[in-house]
Amino acid sequence: MPRINATHMSSEEFRQQLMEAILSANPVDDLLELWAELRAFEEKYGMSSEDFYRAYMAGTLPDELQHCVKWAATYHMFTRIKRRIEAALMQVAVMVTEEQDEPV
Repeated sequence: MPRINATHMSSEEFRQQLMEAILSANPVDDLLELWAELRAFEEKYGMSSEDFYRAYMAGTLPDELQHCVKWAATYHMFTRIKRRIEAALMQVAVMVTEEQDEPV
């Protein structure tokens, strides 16, 4: 996942780095990177990210997990990117099916 360090940078340098990050972004790579981060949290705390996030959103986490805002943010980003990839794949599948159904 592209990262930008905006410390001591002009607005033009920031714009340039942002454009480079956007152009080099790959949602599949981002999804895999987030998945690896989630696995690390799951192994460390012994629970699935889905169960953690459900309890986080409900406010029912054990005290020792109350600080895990990064885990919640990572899971949220993971599910957003996953849904976008799934939607894009479904759109392509529909387009291919429609093309196959059209008479030649």
